[in-house]
Amino acid sequence: MQQFFQGPLQDHARNIMRHLGYGEQRARSGQISYVRRVSGDRFPRFHAYVEDKNNGIQINLHMDQKEASYEGSHVHSGEYESPLCQEEMKRIIQFIQTPKTVSTQTQVPQQKKKTNFISRFFK
Repeated sequence: MQQFFQGPLQDHARNIMRHLGYGEQRARSGQISYVRRVSGDRFPRFHAYVEDKNNGIQINLHMDQKEASYEGSHVHSGEYESPLCQEEMKRIIQFIQTPKTVSTQTQVPQQKKKTNFISRFFK
């Protein structure tokens, strides 16, 4: 499943993917992709390739169901248009297209008045 996002974007592609819960994965060839686990196990997982393109980014997303079965092979059981991939892409689209505002002021939380156990009942 592919989606193109026209720039300017709110952040660099790497930071966007990290905010979405994806971790960077570098292949032996040096190509960088991003993965996000669906459960606590290594598989299944969402796998995304992100490419800078035409002043924006292209995200190619699929779901790896399991690791490659044959030694030396990169072929795996992947889903490209499944309902789970569609929902994940909707989540990515919503995050990228929703303007994020960052406050420049740090809000200090108000300190609660300390009370002991007895003073809670007798005022």
